[in-house]
Amino acid sequence: LPLALVNSFIQPNALQGTASYDLKIKGAPALASLSGRVTTSDARIALPSTGLAVDNASGTATLDQSRVETDFTARMRDGGQIRITGPVGLTPGYASELTIGLAGLVLSDQVMYTTTVNGDVTVTGPLTGGAQISGALALEETNIRIPSGLGPSSVFLPDLQHVNEPANVRGTRERAGLIKSQASSRARPYMLDLSINAPNRIFVRGRGLDAELGGRLRLAGTTDAVAPDGFFELIRGRIDILGQRLSITEGRVTMQGSLDPYLLFVGSTDAGDVTAQVIVEGLASAPEVRFTSDPDLPQEEVVSRLIFGRGLENISPFQAAQMASAIATLSGRNTADVVGKLRNAVGLSDLDVTQTEDGGTEVSAGTYISDKIYTEVLADSEGKQRINLNFDLNDSVTIKGGASNDGSSGIGVFFEKDY
Repeated sequence: LPLALVNSFIQPNALQGTASYDLKIKGAPALASLSGRVTTSDARIALPSTGLAVDNASGTATLDQSRVETDFTARMRDGGQIRITGPVGLTPGYASELTIGLAGLVLSDQVMYTTTVNGDVTVTGPLTGGAQISGALALEETNIRIPSGLGPSSVFLPDLQHVNEPANVRGTRERAGLIKSQASSRARPYMLDLSINAPNRIFVRGRGLDAELGGRLRLAGTTDAVAPDGFFELIRGRIDILGQRLSITEGRVTMQGSLDPYLLFVGSTDAGDVTAQVIVEGLASAPEVRFTSDPDLPQEEVVSRLIFGRGLENISPFQAAQMASAIATLSGRNTADVVGKLRNAVGLSDLDVTQTEDGGTEVSAGTYISDKIYTEVLADSEGKQRINLNFDLNDSVTIKGGASNDGSSGIGVFFEKDY
């Protein structure tokens, strides 16, 4: 029996492989008269909505008295194994008493989180809706990545209309679950009673944040309205932000009804005569960053003291623009920084404003004056100036030279080969 025969009924999920069967019908033509066994091995399953793929599924289904006794084992493509055992009714409602064992199961959305799960879960009740999912799970190393920009939702196009859409394109979208039928009835949600234990090794990283957490979480409610109880709390961590390293004094990760964790991290440091705090808070896909201090100062003043070690009145206009751009970038709202806009306006290849070791300001500007010659000029607030030239003889050999207004100069030949 080709398993692909059921694909039209389970879209967007898909099955590949074959099954062997040994069945008999004894008595009146009815489901209760059917008995026997169905066996499969090396089947492959794709479950797009969950991000899971099975490379090898094997096991047996024994039919008798309008129900099927299952015993299947599956190896997952990303790692780990699932074993499903127990009975499922074959009459409408499909009452079940399934036990699902997870061994080293790797779960990931390929963007924001990756974790490894062990434990047992039971599914009791009608599979068409209203069943209860319960059990205890233990997490091994878990990595939560904070996107550097606006997160995965930034590529979503709401209310997109397809004009003169070909039938094959619409079919693809239907199989991917992107077209919802208005007429289809909504199934009852499943009840939840799951405990998740992770005493350590939950790592949150991104936007300068590097922290380890641990704790326990209970998921109650339903699959439509998850009610979490508990949280993962800080073990250790730091925030490297705007060239400064701050120790995290408070950290917590909770769930609020989705697989997008809610983060709260607070880092603090002494910045002159004030204590500055950096607060990272919000959903992991798009957290917000804000700055506070004791005594209370405006956010821009706090950032100025963090970066430059002095107040706003003592920094240059370029440093102020760069500071504002840094705040927007950390908040995930910066699409083109101030220095970048100026660089584009004057047609330069590179423009940067930095702080020297003595606390001054240094500006560097570079551009290509031909396809093979790149020039860069550096000037700082103390009057030092330097010009550098790069001449590409070919893809591997470059001549570099430079001279400054203090009389120093140099030239060199550089060879580079890519393998």
